[in-house]
This record gives sequence, structure tokens and C-alpha cells, in this order.
Amino acid sequence: MFASYAKSLALKHSRDRRKLLPIRLGDVARDLRAALTGRLRHDDPGRYNAVQKLLYAGILLTGVVIVASGFAIWKPVQLRPLTMLFGGYEAARYVHFFAMAAIVVFLVLHVVMALLVPKSLRAMIRGK
Repeated sequence: MFASYAKSLALKHSRDRRKLLPIRLGDVARDLRAALTGRLRHDDPGRYNAVQKLLYAGILLTGVVIVASGFAIWKPVQLRPLTMLFGGYEAARYVHFFAMAAIVVFLVLHVVMALLVPKSLRAMIRGK
């Protein structure tokens, strides 16, 4: 239920779908290799490379997981089926914790990458 709702929110418009999909494993490997060697091109800050697509899609999924696990640990008795979906109350707490850690890592990485590519930072501030 939560996953389909998040997908409909995130990928509602064809523009959003075109920005995030498709994600091909070969493209991810190529762009990751280029990024790690410092050869990733940043010609158009409006277009996402394969690694960005994967991370943005992943953070959307992480948002769904953190909300669902938050509900599961907030009302474990009333939302027992949801809590059991995570493997019980304790497992839901671990999932919630690791999802939050993933969001923090994503945010830190996002800020670092924005600072490393000044053109993207200007585009974010100006809105172009």
C-alpha cells in the first residue's frame, strides 16, 4: 500500500518518470566507475546520471520504509500486520534506525557532491 502510494506520488508525471527511469545496471556501473576516477561529466545539471537515478529512486523507497516502520513502532498493537511485515517490533526498530542512517548518509553525500560540482549548486540556488 505505502509503496504504490509513494510510487504514484514520485512518478506521477511523465517528466519525473523520464528523469528517474530507466535504471540500467550497466549504466550504473559505468557512471560509478567514472565518478570514482573523477571522469564523470556534468554538462547538464538538469539530467541525472545512472548513479543519481539509482540513489534518488532508493531514497524515495527509503522514505516509504521509514514512514511504514515508524507507524509499526508507534502503534505495534493496533498495526500488528504492519509490525509483523517487518518481522516484529524489534526488527521494525532496526529497520527504522537503518533507514534513518541511510537518509543521513544520502544527505551528507548530496551536500558534498553539490559542493564538488559548483555548476549544480548554482543551478539549485537559481532554479535553472
